[in-house]
Amino acid sequence: MTGQEDSAESLVAQAVRRRTGDRYAAAEHEVRRILDVGLALMREDPDGNPKIADIVRRAGVSNDAFYRAFRSKHDLMAAIVDDGSRRLLDYVRHQRDKADDPLGKIRACVVAVLQQAANPEVARTTRAVLRHTQGAPTSHAPTVLVRERIAELLAESLAERGSPDPARDAMVGACAAFSLMEQFLWTQRTPSDADVDHVVAWISRTGPGGSVSLS
Repeated sequence: MTGQEDSAESLVAQAVRRRTGDRYAAAEHEVRRILDVGLALMREDPDGNPKIADIVRRAGVSNDAFYRAFRSKHDLMAAIVDDGSRRLLDYVRHQRDKADDPLGKIRACVVAVLQQAANPEVARTTRAVLRHTQGAPTSHAPTVLVRERIAELLAESLAERGSPDPARDAMVGACAAFSLMEQFLWTQRTPSDADVDHVVAWISRTGPGGSVSLS
């Protein structure tokens, strides 16, 4: 046999890969249906408590399928929060990358975060998820992670603008943007352009020692 034949994937290996790939795709589709239905039920009744039986029935899966993917409803809720956090991070990064200058990138990050309260449908979904997941053992981990990742995006721009301590400034800025978003979210008010301008100016203005100036 030649070296080329030795390195080629065998027909058996190809068959195994195709079988595994088919199972993975089917499982991924099944999990996505469960996530989507869980989110839909929370949106329909923000103050309710969707049961696993309701979720699997609407998703068209069995109880066994649910428990193969999630150990409990708490696990499902944590997965929904994690999925939403990752989508938000991708959205913030995408918006940031479309801007040309450091200040524009900071503004793009702030706008993307506040959009969670500005867009009525997004705000409704976010409130429903937060109501159902607050107090869950793992509910805060994804949101903490997304703040840290957005702080990293802000830090790059703050460093370009000459911040002596861009990492700390960025973390304070990311937490401030998220806290303001949650304030608008729970009061059901829409952030204005002036609100965005104020947050961007506050984040991007650094004083002596790298501390964000409040004056």
